[in-house]
Amino acid sequence: MRIERGSDITKNVKIIEWIKNEILINVSDLFNLIFKGVKPIDDKLQDALASIIMLTYLLGKRLGISFDEIDYKIKEKSRQKIKEEHSIETWFGDLSKLEEHIDNRE
Repeated sequence: MRIERGSDITKNVKIIEWIKNEILINVSDLFNLIFKGVKPIDDKLQDALASIIMLTYLLGKRLGISFDEIDYKIKEKSRQKIKEEHSIETWFGDLSKLEEHIDNRE
């Protein structure tokens, strides 16, 4: 069976639209959970955050960006914010912790 090249493009566009929709749904769910005062140990909160991250990686892949390139950009952005002395870093050290987490995954 021969698959037409145009159908691959159509499938890719449909998947991209689905991913965008899912990101919006999960961001909305996240905001609603935060508004309701959910606790950090709540599975729904963790699920929403994990889904947003996973969907972002999948969207990047559909747009031609590898998972490794996304990880590299996250590290690059965190280093940039550390140099800028962003308050999330100076107050909490979160960017350094994120960079260390990504380094340890590799």
